[in-house]
Amino acid sequence: MRALLPVSAAVGLALGLSACASSPYDTAQVRCERERQQNQAAGAAAGAALGALAGSAIAGNSSNTEGTIIGGIAGGVVGSQVAKGNPCPPGYYAYDPGYRY
Repeated sequence: MRALLPVSAAVGLALGLSACASSPYDTAQVRCERERQQNQAAGAAAGAALGALAGSAIAGNSSNTEGTIIGGIAGGVVGSQVAKGNPCPPGYYAYDPGYRY
């Protein structure tokens, strides 16, 4: 239960980052890169939360805090890398239907 507050804070921070405003003049490239960054942040937060819970459950009673911390860090790194995904495709920027020419 001690891990609940840091996990909640990490999830709240990731959700707050995903609500950043976008300009109507953003290009497709800017939107694609922003979406990738938001996905990576959300993946890191979710991975940290799951890792902290798993680390806390796996660690013994005497090392519960250490297991939570190590699990949270490892889960955050893994979640970030998994959610990073592929880069935006090269031809993606050629035509942007949302752009006002």
